[in-house]
Amino acid sequence: MKLKNILKNNTENNRQYVYRILKENIMNLYLEPGESISEGEIGEYLNVSRTPIREAIVKLGEERLLNVYPQRGSYVSKIDLDLVVESLFMRKTLEKEMLLLAIERGVSESLIKSLEKNLHFQKVLFQLGEDLHEFFYLDNEFHKLIFKEYGKDRVWLTIKQFNSHYDRLRLLDALEKTTMEKTLKQHENIINILKTGDKRAIADTVTDHLSNFKKVIKSLQEKHPTYFEVKQ
Repeated sequence: MKLKNILKNNTENNRQYVYRILKENIMNLYLEPGESISEGEIGEYLNVSRTPIREAIVKLGEERLLNVYPQRGSYVSKIDLDLVVESLFMRKTLEKEMLLLAIERGVSESLIKSLEKNLHFQKVLFQLGEDLHEFFYLDNEFHKLIFKEYGKDRVWLTIKQFNSHYDRLRLLDALEKTTMEKTLKQHENIINILKTGDKRAIADTVTDHLSNFKKVIKSLQEKHPTYFEVKQ
């Protein structure tokens, strides 16, 4: 087991620190689906006691990012496609409503500039063909900018908390570079919707954008069979 980016923030206590590091490593696939989690190794990496580690493990278990088995240990949860489908339903519903709300309230020039700046950096990373974790981060930030603009920060936070299995699948797709170019075009379409106020284009654009992974899911399962939950 290896953990990346383990620097502690000055504002964190040990429980918050362990939780954040483990979650970031799980969500970035540095800790792979199905991988075992060792409390002893975590303590050595992060220089913390067992108590905050166990507290973080319990919380991540509640979020279905870890499977915790008494006397057997803890394992990173595999990607559950049933949870992915539920998350997709949630994202589609809320993102469509968010774009409708944005058009109804009015779209500021500052929001358009922020989205275009974000998209510019996505294109740079795409052209360079590197730092794909950063590309995925910018993808999420693109959508977050819209929610934040209209005071829906907590809605976005709820989406992110519920979308852990969906987001890991999306990241896996991004790392394979299968739909990156299409994603960029779809982000351009979203900006154009906000510029023109074209409500009729919202439903198809959002559904198409959030469903990119569906066309490559079989190949992802074939390439990474141990990453996915197998239903009995």
